[in-house]
Amino acid sequence: MPDDRALRVALDAAMRAGEHARKAFGKKHRITVKPDRSPVTAIDRTCEEIIRRIVSRAFPNDGFLGEEFGTTRTNAEARWILDPLDGTKSYIRGLPFWGTLLAREVRGRLTVGVMYMPVMDKLLWASRGGGAFLGKRRIRVSRHRRLRGAMILHGDFDAFVRHRAVRRQVAIARRGAIIRSLSDCQAYLWVASGAADAMIEPIVSPWDVAAPKIILEEAGGRFTNWQGKNSHMVTNVLATNGPLHAPLLALLKRKK
Repeated sequence: MPDDRALRVALDAAMRAGEHARKAFGKKHRITVKPDRSPVTAIDRTCEEIIRRIVSRAFPNDGFLGEEFGTTRTNAEARWILDPLDGTKSYIRGLPFWGTLLAREVRGRLTVGVMYMPVMDKLLWASRGGGAFLGKRRIRVSRHRRLRGAMILHGDFDAFVRHRAVRRQVAIARRGAIIRSLSDCQAYLWVASGAADAMIEPIVSPWDVAAPKIILEEAGGRFTNWQGKNSHMVTNVLATNGPLHAPLLALLKRKK
């Protein structure tokens, strides 16, 4: 396992929060709908509290940007960006496609990322310059170079409708790509490990993508928004194996 202290803390925090959520998985939960129309449960909030408590003990001067409790220590040199339960819709329906996401950002640059999917028994982690791993196995993105036959994953169809991006999705399919709906953290797992070739999301928040970004990049992939900006502070995402990035980006940039 890694020697980097921040990565060890990230792994510990993500796994403890994920195990807490797993123990309540399959039970009935009281659901609240947030202003962005996404559901939230008490488990989401408790998991974020667990992560913040563990990280704060190790890095008391760091700040946070979390889905449930927002931003703290805005002037801190380093902060932790977290989604305590990515895939809440799957979680409350009893589907295993959810996980805990945690990344550390130092002076605006991601240095550590962890994605833990306890029901699927998948733990992904990366540190800047140290590669990406699934458990103890180093992972790499695919080498597929053509849109024809490429496995392209995408987020909620409703988000494409709201973003007026359905025609762009159709344009990609017409190039011979295989389009599959598989959103949230597990989609980035498949791209980072080479099972799929790209992931497209029209609506995201930084906590959705910070951990996936550093993991995918350390696995050899590319991660930008639809305008080609290389950042985790974005509102949409194109994540690819690298060779497919330019042709997909060209299609996503199209107005019609």
